[in-house]
Amino acid sequence: MTTTLATLLEQAEGKTLEFKRDLSSPKPLLKTLVAFANSAGGRLIVGVTDTRQVVGVADPLAEEERICNLIADHIAPRLIPNVELGRWVGIPC
Repeated sequence: MTTTLATLLEQAEGKTLEFKRDLSSPKPLLKTLVAFANSAGGRLIVGVTDTRQVVGVADPLAEEERICNLIADHIAPRLIPNVELGRWVGIPC
């Protein structure tokens, strides 16, 4: 089952959903990912503000590489994320 961005934007942030504008502050991001890994999992959406404004990211492939490197360098035991890149139809990115 595919969840659309519009559906995710309707949900409140919580134990399984977190919005991040960007990856400029890696420490809170890594804490969130560890919390997801220690519970039922979760979704981190990058390019969306806490007020649910979609701002997108300039270079999605670079952001994907950065997040994977942050995880590999700072989280042990090893966490293997499922990273999905998306272009959301109807929402400017």
